[in-house]
Amino acid sequence: MLVSPSSVLQWLKHKAANVSLRTVLIVPFITQVVTTVGLVGYFSYYNAQQAVNDLASQLRNELTARINQQLGSYINALHSINRLNVDAIVQGEIDFISGDGVNQFLQQIKIAPYVNSVYCGEEQTGNFIGVGRTSDVNFFELTISNASTDYRMHRYRLDVRADRMYFIRELNPYDPRIRPWYRAAQSSGQATWSEIYLDFTSQLPTITASLPAYSTNGNSFVGVCGIDVLLSEELRQFLQKLEIGDSGEAFIVDRSGKLISSSGNDRLRIKNQMPLNASDSRNFLVNKTARYLKQNYGNLRKIRRSQHFDFQLAGERHFVEVLPFKDGRGLDWLIVLVVPESDFMNRIHSNNRTTFLLSVIALIITTILGLITARLISLPICRLSQASQAIAHGNFNQSVQPENIKELRILSTSFNSMTQQLQEYFTALEKTNEELEQRVEERTYELRYEKEKSEQLLLNILPQAIADQLKQGETTIASAMEEVTILFADVVGFTPLSAKVPPIKLVSLLNKLFSSFDHLAERYKLEKIKTIGDAYMVVGGLPLPQENHAEAIADMALEMQAVMENFQAETFLEDLEESESFQIRIGINTGSVIAGVIGIKKFIYDLWGDAVNIASRMESSGEPGRIQVTEETYQRLKDNYDLQPRGEISVKGRGKMKTYWLMGKKQFR
Repeated sequence: MLVSPSSVLQWLKHKAANVSLRTVLIVPFITQVVTTVGLVGYFSYYNAQQAVNDLASQLRNELTARINQQLGSYINALHSINRLNVDAIVQGEIDFISGDGVNQFLQQIKIAPYVNSVYCGEEQTGNFIGVGRTSDVNFFELTISNASTDYRMHRYRLDVRADRMYFIRELNPYDPRIRPWYRAAQSSGQATWSEIYLDFTSQLPTITASLPAYSTNGNSFVGVCGIDVLLSEELRQFLQKLEIGDSGEAFIVDRSGKLISSSGNDRLRIKNQMPLNASDSRNFLVNKTARYLKQNYGNLRKIRRSQHFDFQLAGERHFVEVLPFKDGRGLDWLIVLVVPESDFMNRIHSNNRTTFLLSVIALIITTILGLITARLISLPICRLSQASQAIAHGNFNQSVQPENIKELRILSTSFNSMTQQLQEYFTALEKTNEELEQRVEERTYELRYEKEKSEQLLLNILPQAIADQLKQGETTIASAMEEVTILFADVVGFTPLSAKVPPIKLVSLLNKLFSSFDHLAERYKLEKIKTIGDAYMVVGGLPLPQENHAEAIADMALEMQAVMENFQAETFLEDLEESESFQIRIGINTGSVIAGVIGIKKFIYDLWGDAVNIASRMESSGEPGRIQVTEETYQRLKDNYDLQPRGEISVKGRGKMKTYWLMGKKQFR
């Protein structure tokens, strides 16, 4: 609903006129305090948010840079070890048969605790030699496979000087030249990495760095050296030492989403399966962040450069930094850092709570001071206002005590004098008003009575809706109705009766019969149009549309037959004393009509149209005691009423028409 500016202005004027003096004095104080505190609080919170965003961005950039640097050093150290071992086998410093020179492997493992094993394979002979950790981290094993062992793998326990202590066991033949780590380095011709897999001994996620070895002149391929790296505690400890807020997390995943390491205590594998997907991690932040990345990027390989964003998690904003890590040798990982906003906002929220508390205290103090000041100023004026309101309500016996303030004392004296004069004037007016009210009440009653009589007379002539239109001043009333049902009824045998009974008795009988029909029309919400002699016309569906107009007309027609039988029996017994019998003949049609009021004197609400004429023909061509309906009415009644076809009859002005007899309502079980 649209509201005009004038109505809004009027409402504001009304509200301003009802504002108390106390409100005028108190509201400005409170408004100033609330506005000031609100603005200060808003800008404080806004600036804090900006500071948090800047701080979060700096922290994410710094931490991801540190992780990237550490990871680079971590990875480069492994390739440096491979380079030393490649140079050693090219120079012949390592004997694949006796195991001389493996002390170099042992020292490398001791220096790098994240290295699980160091080994080399020879191209020409297929020999293999390596040193690895055992399940007991304080001991190491030497593994040799060559022609002297029929290429079966022999394992020996080593002491701290890399000397063999005793033989452990013999394993199946092993040819390094067919292993994935060997072939990958041979085919690429440079340092390369394997896929992440589970180590045979520790069952921990492991990755292999391998490097091909060529002769000093670079013309012939000699073999490949490799290092098995455990992706476990060393990298995790570094991530855990980072200060990632109070509850932030850092983790590393490969492009398939497998979790390589994290700052939490995540499990990195499920029983004996391959490394765990980050989206399956038990760590809440790692799990949800990995799922968010997968949902928004689909494939993690699409992340080609550093990304930073924030997302909502458990109703809180979280800052995320994603940095791709590549070493140029096949590694393609993602470093992910996620920090909850609460890690930065706790102090700010505490300050906001303090500011809010101080604001409430200031508001309370200001309100109390405003109330005291308003009371001192407004109390005398309120007394005058209350006395004037009492006078306005007819209580003239009012007086105001003089105040200490000069202006208010003068006002009080004038007010008391005015009330005395008003009391005298209104006493005289009350008497005059009583006389006038008595006269007005009598005249009003007479007018109301006449108006009710006029309206009742109008409603007896016209429908309610049409009468309302006439009362509103409409001079031409006409409407087209798409579908109504018209009933014509004629009392057969009543005309001969008029010659045998006195006029008064005849009119009384006809009035009694038609009054019964009028009650039926009212019950079924139908509109009586007119009576012509002993003919009766009623319509359903106007002046207001009625969905079941055909059914209502049919029900009334059936009850008219019953009324006719009772009326005839009563008439014979009481009035005619076994006179000639008479019956009712009814015709019904459904169609469109035009309805309106005609005339300026003795006007009548009437119907016109072909549907009216056909309804009249249905009555005139029918049989006494029966109800004849057209095809149009039959189509609307056939589901619920018992109708029998009469066949085709000749109708004046329409030719042959198919009609039906309405017998009654169907009985459903």
